Amino acid sequence: MAIKSDIFGCVELSDNDATRFVQHMREDKPNAQAKASYARGRTLISQVSDRLGHYSRRTASAPPRQDG
Repeated sequence: MAIKSDIFGCVELSDNDATRFVQHMREDKPNAQAKASYARGRTLISQVSDRLGHYSRRTASAPPRQDG
């Protein structure tokens, strides 16, 4: 099984590794430090948005931008 990590390549996992990876993504709890870092980032984005007034958060359901 191969799990693509980005447009430049992929990470190949054995069947056991792939099964564990999927289980990890579904069941394991997030790291507390990672959650704290995410919260700090969201706070900073909110502060910048309030100050500049032009930041808009795109979500996964938003259609892709049509630049150019």
